[in-house]
Amino acid sequence: MNDNITDLDDILLDIKNLYLGDNRPWIVGLSGGKDSTCITQLIYYMLLNLPPEERRKEVHVVSSNTLVESPFIDALIKEKLNKIRNSAKKDKLPITVEQLKPELNDTFWVNLIGRGYPSPNNWFRWCADRLKIKPATKYILNQVKRNGEVIIVLGARKSESETRAQTMGKYEIADFKLRKHQTIAGAYVYTPIEDLEVGEVWDYLLQVPSPWGENNQDLQALYRKVDKEIAFTFDKSTPASGDSRFGCWVCTVVRRDRSVEGLIEDGETWLEPLLEFRNWLKKIRDDPSFREGVRKNDRKRKILAEKMGDDFVLPEHRGHKILGPFTFEARHEILRRLIQLQEKVSDKKISLISPEEIKAIEMIWIYEGDAISSIADVLKSTSTEGSAKGTMLPEQVMNGSDRLSKICEKNGVSSNLIEQLLTAEKDFSSLSRRIGIYNRLEKIIDEYLMREIITEW
Repeated sequence: MNDNITDLDDILLDIKNLYLGDNRPWIVGLSGGKDSTCITQLIYYMLLNLPPEERRKEVHVVSSNTLVESPFIDALIKEKLNKIRNSAKKDKLPITVEQLKPELNDTFWVNLIGRGYPSPNNWFRWCADRLKIKPATKYILNQVKRNGEVIIVLGARKSESETRAQTMGKYEIADFKLRKHQTIAGAYVYTPIEDLEVGEVWDYLLQVPSPWGENNQDLQALYRKVDKEIAFTFDKSTPASGDSRFGCWVCTVVRRDRSVEGLIEDGETWLEPLLEFRNWLKKIRDDPSFREGVRKNDRKRKILAEKMGDDFVLPEHRGHKILGPFTFEARHEILRRLIQLQEKVSDKKISLISPEEIKAIEMIWIYEGDAISSIADVLKSTSTEGSAKGTMLPEQVMNGSDRLSKICEKNGVSSNLIEQLLTAEKDFSSLSRRIGIYNRLEKIIDEYLMREIITEW
């Protein structure tokens, strides 16, 4: 153990020297796992041991919230962030704590239920970029813009995997402790504990008390429950969450969510409905009855081919036909089940989907030509009407939709198309310059006509 402490003392000295060496602010990726907790704790102690006048650089402790994190883990991470924030304020350390979230347009439910993206899998993992990488990149770019350059500090270790070691070596700068970020100019990556083994990390955490008053033995107990890792994602080289990581409770990239299964076996039985819902999402992913037969980008090609009398061949991946997005019916069913699931866990005071996401989903459905007068119609079949009440459209909007339908019927015009055009106009009405509105309107009409042609054929 003494050798391990000596190694960590050397690492702590390196951290101190690099911190004092320039004016570049630090961005520390904290996922809540053992490695990122270890590096955050080392940095905290380094700052605590510096004279106040030498704490001149800001340290940003940043965590990702995909909005579909495992609720059990999400609560623990938020508690950890609050403890660090409060402790740093008390100790007068230049630490800023932030939890990053995806933009509304990029959230999991807006893409899966709204746009009909199929549940993610290994070769179509559309979620990582939208939920984790884009928010982190935006935050880093803002700091680069303000400061010229930044240093990203991660708890990555080479012994985690051969792939991780190769990636870390690829971007290493000779004779320096920093690596260039893969995609962001002005950002450099620092991995102080990269040569430590897993046992050395645990030895440090269990023998050196947390500076913000957390019991690291509780973290070890959590690992024993599920025997998994947690990773902070800053770029596409980070492996997907799954069998070896805590991740999103809806993750369908892996065959089984062993982390949630482990928590349920340990007594967190309230997670069972979430696991069942996740398993159902994975099951329907490749079921043709839940998917459009053609991808959106292939519709025009299909129409042109059939118009010319040619056969249209669906693209394939590994011998399987590539299907289109989830059908509107499938999207409706997913939303209904999700609202019912929200009811089942209401006593836990967690939100599985926000009212803003539901409104965004409705806008997308209207844009894409879904034949609904309001999203309230879709939610009527949920078991408890009150649970969906806050997500429904105001009564005057619903009545307005009824009046529009009567006017369109009288004049022989599609009310569905008019609703889409009005929605687009409303989207652009708040902009001082309405550049692009005509292109948007033309696209809506074009897609509507394509659907009509496909229906007729």
